Amino acid sequence: MKRFKGFTLTELMVALAVIGIIVAIVTPTIMKTRPNKNKMMVKKTFYTTEQIVSTLINDARLYPDMREACDADWLANNTETEDMYCAWGFDYENKINYEGEEYEGDTKFPGLFKSRLNVKSGDGEVFYTTDGVKWDLSGTKGAWEPGFVSGPKDAGIGEILVDVNGDDGPNARQADSSADDFDQYVIEVMANGKLKIADADTKAIEYITINTSIRDGL
Repeated sequence: MKRFKGFTLTELMVALAVIGIIVAIVTPTIMKTRPNKNKMMVKKTFYTTEQIVSTLINDARLYPDMREACDADWLANNTETEDMYCAWGFDYENKINYEGEEYEGDTKFPGLFKSRLNVKSGDGEVFYTTDGVKWDLSGTKGAWEPGFVSGPKDAGIGEILVDVNGDDGPNARQADSSADDFDQYVIEVMANGKLKIADADTKAIEYITINTSIRDGL
């Protein structure tokens, strides 16, 4: 009868040791190259916001170009009255009709912004999109007073809080979390359509390159 020679216990232990060393060397490299989902979603949500903001502010039906009315020399020589209205962009809160819906006042911007997203659920200014992102636009309300000179063109109209993975943890901004991981960040929206990630969200700032070219010259 022919006998088959197998591996000795020593040979098996040596083989397992070699495999363990290879795994220990390769694993850190694999972990570094593995895509960070939250990082990708920060980029996606910011660029989505950038595109929507650009589309809205450059639509004269929604936000008329009022650069002449808001000229610095004109403002310097006129007294603020209830009859005059000067707006740089998103602070133009007059009523408009868009795709069968009416928008005005401090709900105009969040309403128009939401209409451009694929909303899955949620009412008002806090809602979820089909990609699992939670958007909170309640911070963009009540920044302006229609009927008066609103303010400088680079003034903010409010903040958008973005949670890139919805209700999944850790549900914290970098500034609020002791952990290295975070899934929330804030986008500041200016009256002239410029965007800025909040200074406290330094990692989110690192993740993206802000290159906004909306209404140059405003």
